[in-house]
Amino acid sequence: MPIRVRSALVLTIATLTAAVLAAGPLPVAADAAGRDGALAGIDRIRTELHRHGPGADLLVAAHRGQWRDAPENSLAAIEAAVEDGAEVVEIDVRLTSDGVPVLMHDTSVNRTTDGSGAVSSLTLEQVRRLHLKEGLGGAAARVTEHPVPTLAEAMEVVRGRALVNLDKGWPFREEILQVLQQTGTVDHGLFKGSPDVAQAEAFMARDPEIEYMHVVDDGTWAQALQFSGRQPVAVEVIFDRATDAQAQPEYLSQLAGRGRVWINTMWESLAAGHTDETSLRRDPDLGWETVVQRYRASMIQTDNVEALVHWRDRGDIRFWDRQRGPRTVRVQAEEPRAGGEGVAYHDTDDNRCASVSPEQDRLDVCTLRGARSLGWIRGGEWVEYDVEVVVPGRYAVSARVSSPYDPAGTMVMTWDGEPGATLSVPNTTDHNALRRVAVEERWFDRGAHRLRIEMPSTEYQNFNIDYVQLDWLTRR
Repeated sequence: MPIRVRSALVLTIATLTAAVLAAGPLPVAADAAGRDGALAGIDRIRTELHRHGPGADLLVAAHRGQWRDAPENSLAAIEAAVEDGAEVVEIDVRLTSDGVPVLMHDTSVNRTTDGSGAVSSLTLEQVRRLHLKEGLGGAAARVTEHPVPTLAEAMEVVRGRALVNLDKGWPFREEILQVLQQTGTVDHGLFKGSPDVAQAEAFMARDPEIEYMHVVDDGTWAQALQFSGRQPVAVEVIFDRATDAQAQPEYLSQLAGRGRVWINTMWESLAAGHTDETSLRRDPDLGWETVVQRYRASMIQTDNVEALVHWRDRGDIRFWDRQRGPRTVRVQAEEPRAGGEGVAYHDTDDNRCASVSPEQDRLDVCTLRGARSLGWIRGGEWVEYDVEVVVPGRYAVSARVSSPYDPAGTMVMTWDGEPGATLSVPNTTDHNALRRVAVEERWFDRGAHRLRIEMPSTEYQNFNIDYVQLDWLTRR
């Protein structure tokens, strides 16, 4: 395996902090000598970026920043991504009508701000009056106090600390390059695109500090092997099937011999079903381990920065969440107790996710970018689970849920026939934006317990449940 999963070094605000974690899923070379361990921040990251042979570290890229903690493409999201250990922060760049590069994924500001209109039709002054919405935005997302950043502001945040992947920016590369030159951060930027090779080579020739990543998919995969002089520092490989030409071992081996191999694991079509969520549920066939070992990834872009960094640094993925531990009990929402309709659960209509769970007649067991979850929840439905507690004590009960709506719905829990808490499911800004939410603390004796979750018919219900979790707190 050509890429090394890091064993100790984790990026913090400006330095690297040693962290010895539990043994993990991939073997790591024990000798850290020669890994530029004395370097810090951007110096270490840039040095590592240009290493792509055996022993090179896996680099983590945060998709749109750490949008789970702050609005996507905000300065706070960039800051959080760096603090959480990402070496690269992916940002999206658009031009205002007066030619200023700003951070915005969509061509319009509608989804992620309290404004409307195309970015290209708004001046910088107009864009700066807008406020970003929480998380991934959307109609029901809360408006925050965060403004839309300029690219120059973003580069000041990452200066000396991380690289930025300049997505959407190839058509504006001249304006972007000018900002990077003015801020002294040309060597912090990672330009990307899929132009013809001659155009990409000409742009790289402009400045030896320019870093370029070529994007290949079904239509452009052959281009990456046509660079005759200076090679792209990385190639972003996109494949929706394992049989795609760009996903074949010989081709990937050639890419890995020239530079870094970047693979995206945010959703299924980017890497043939290998996603963050399949990695979190430890699917033996789909996930980060296979992406590294079979597809030669040496850079992974993720929506789950903390989890990937934890796994990359040899942590046990079962316990990536800081609140989890060996005494944690997890109840998967797609696994009700035996009995079927009317006994173990009640679903008001036929299975709407039959392509995912054909074994289910009525229960909607769906996939959210690889996470197996209970979806299409409606009022009047309920489901029951058998829960086995090994260690008696007081536990914190939480639920991992998602919804783009507000209100999203209500979960009424009972334990062994006794009333539990009622959870008002929050707006997480997207069906795929699963978030663990605290429910209550309660005592559990050792042994079997029965959990019942009801969705009252008197309230609007439209959310997803990934799991309910019990985290042991104390014996008292």
